[in-house]
Amino acid sequence: MSETVPQFIGKRIKVQKSKESIVVEITQQVERWQEAVLLGWLLAWSFCGVVFIYFAFASVEFSTRLICACMTAFWMYFFVRIARVFFWRRNGKEIITLKSGKLLLQNAYGKKGRVEEFHMHNIFKLGLIKRSATSFMGFLDDSFWIIGGDRVGFSYSGSEVRMGKQLSIKDAELLIRVITAGLKEYK
Repeated sequence: MSETVPQFIGKRIKVQKSKESIVVEITQQVERWQEAVLLGWLLAWSFCGVVFIYFAFASVEFSTRLICACMTAFWMYFFVRIARVFFWRRNGKEIITLKSGKLLLQNAYGKKGRVEEFHMHNIFKLGLIKRSATSFMGFLDDSFWIIGGDRVGFSYSGSEVRMGKQLSIKDAELLIRVITAGLKEYK
């Protein structure tokens, strides 16, 4: 397998070509100050959870214990969400592999993650996902404290598949070019 030297397009996209496949990796790292903010948020939220759990067990009155147990459940939901975002920003990457009639898409934490397989002959309408510049949800999708903001998508057997989390428009267009070339080459 004669792989070429990885080629970097954009700030976070690495393309590795070989005879058998094209592998595109999109890292999810953010700037150090943003990572520090996420860590601070995670630590502060952990402290709140310790307080909720303490009062859930230390309280004498049943109603206080019930309220603290409900607050702990609420806390746990958001703790899991922020922990996922923190680890996604530290070790996460999207891996898009084009080979022998298939497009494989993986959201990986390090090297682990579920791989979705798409047959190339069922892929249509590859392009940018349009969002309103004045939309509040569009603003949230581009925020570093969530996992989201997909920029590239395609139709696959009646459903829409999205990828390219929080890429700039320019980087998303470069990614579309690479995927389009791979679809033509390996179809």
